[in-house]
Amino acid sequence: MERANPVHMRQALEVVDGLKKSGVQFVALPVLNDADHAALIAQLQERLEKIAADTQAQ
Repeated sequence: MERANPVHMRQALEVVDGLKKSGVQFVALPVLNDADHAALIAQLQERLEKIAADTQAQ
């Protein structure tokens, strides 16, 4: 597992704050490396798109 640099940690905390303010429940996951991070970001984007679609359908 690689140690997060301060810039990436700050960006992650900003995302968490945005999710919290939006009322989106989330689970914090440790990131193993850059490839794992990219895969998790892709999953996050897919989930947020699904949430947005479900919200618009209601």
